[in-house]
Amino acid sequence: MRDQLADLERRIHTTAGEPFNINSTGQLREILFDRLGLPVLKKTPKGAPSTDASVLEKLADAHPIVNDLLEYRELEKLRSTYVDGYLPLVGGDGRIHTRFNQLAATTGRLSSDRPNLQNIPVRSERGKTIRQAFVPRAGWRFVIADYSQIELRVMAHLSQDPGLLEAFHGTETDIHTETAARVFGLDPANVTDEMRRRAKAINFGLLYGMEAFGLADRLQISREEARDHIDAYFKQFPLVQEFLQGVVTEARNRGYTQTMFGRRRYLPELSSDNFRIRQMGERMALNAPVQGSAADIIKKAMVDLDAGLRGAGLEATLLLQIHDELILEAPEHEVPEAETLTRSLMEGVAELDVPLRVDLSSGTNLADAKH
Repeated sequence: MRDQLADLERRIHTTAGEPFNINSTGQLREILFDRLGLPVLKKTPKGAPSTDASVLEKLADAHPIVNDLLEYRELEKLRSTYVDGYLPLVGGDGRIHTRFNQLAATTGRLSSDRPNLQNIPVRSERGKTIRQAFVPRAGWRFVIADYSQIELRVMAHLSQDPGLLEAFHGTETDIHTETAARVFGLDPANVTDEMRRRAKAINFGLLYGMEAFGLADRLQISREEARDHIDAYFKQFPLVQEFLQGVVTEARNRGYTQTMFGRRRYLPELSSDNFRIRQMGERMALNAPVQGSAADIIKKAMVDLDAGLRGAGLEATLLLQIHDELILEAPEHEVPEAETLTRSLMEGVAELDVPLRVDLSSGTNLADAKH
């Protein structure tokens, strides 16, 4: 990675026509906007031209230096956080031990720090090389059990929307394709990748209180088109809209939201005199019952699984929790039994009006195990 960074640095300096400190925002600003004359798309609160990732991505076609800068930043983040950052943390037993916090995340999810092992990069090819560095003990394998679309399933259960409930009852149903078919008025077989991508953004966006402006920005479409998509979605799934509105109203009246298991989240922001803070409270209220119920489900699954593995006399052990997935470590010969037990316990941990589904995979490092 250091060699790749040095090559990129040389290329960036050559394109810029002079050496400069790439990690210095001031010097980078000078090169991009003063020397190379790129357009200023956004300003910082202090009025200086912004060089953040969203700006650079929009300028990617404006000058060849921009793509090199984006690549440099991605690589530098991986190097500093995961390579130079993690190596000193390897313990005497050859392992890295994180610390889990039960009460840090307001949603009720576990969080992880020193180091945070819940954000090991997964998307890029370079990120996968970092994941390859995480290995189980010799002769063992990682088993990854991932709740499939758990928040949308919880949403279907809580809202009781017939369209959403029906979409999850097909055995091989892909919820984003189903949503796209309904929103665009097509047969699922005729849904294009782009339509599915838009439906996925709507499905997850609405869970987090995203409005037309946010959806337009995410999909790079006009605000009117984004508004049409959201309207079409709510026309197909009217009880989802009713449920989301009801959650906010109820939270305003009570001062808290609660999960399907009765765990409360108090939201003093909803009674603030400040309009922006109230708005923020509403966004938090929108998602709290859904995300909070998903958090409760996976915590219940962890308790059941820990007891279940021991009860079955297996050596396999629960190692890590990352959002909707559990990572176990199991001796090679125990993997099939551990997978069967894990699926059965995780899918049976709570009774919803749609089935809970768990995707399983295994491998000899984190990159291979996560297909």
